[in-house]
Amino acid sequence: MKYLLEDDFEYDFKLVGISCHERDYRVCWGVNQILSLPLSKGEREIEVYHRKNNRYSRHTLFSAYDLNTEDEVHLIANRGKSGYLIPEQKHADYLLMIKGDGLLEYEKVVSKLKKVSFILTAFNIEVSQLKSKENLNF
Repeated sequence: MKYLLEDDFEYDFKLVGISCHERDYRVCWGVNQILSLPLSKGEREIEVYHRKNNRYSRHTLFSAYDLNTEDEVHLIANRGKSGYLIPEQKHADYLLMIKGDGLLEYEKVVSKLKKVSFILTAFNIEVSQLKSKENLNF
């Protein structure tokens, strides 16, 4: 008898990929400036286990919360020393996760990010299409 494990997680957020060769703190500063956000680095990082090479990779996390609307914005490093958070998005150095509509107008985020001088490009990512979307549950 076989059992099928179904994915019960809700992916109720929007995701923007950012290609940039700068360090994480500089990208965070640029994102904060152009989007008027209070992103800051917290105590925690995201840790993901990669079965392929039997290693864990750590990814820096910058977050902003709006206590009134309970909206969240996270800037996450996609590249870790031992692998990618989302391996199928290797051209995205950083991921901007947007939960809720109170902090940002999602439609304008990509065009605003492209105006930052050191950001090479920014693009929307369809979360439902990602194979490793479970890595974004934290």
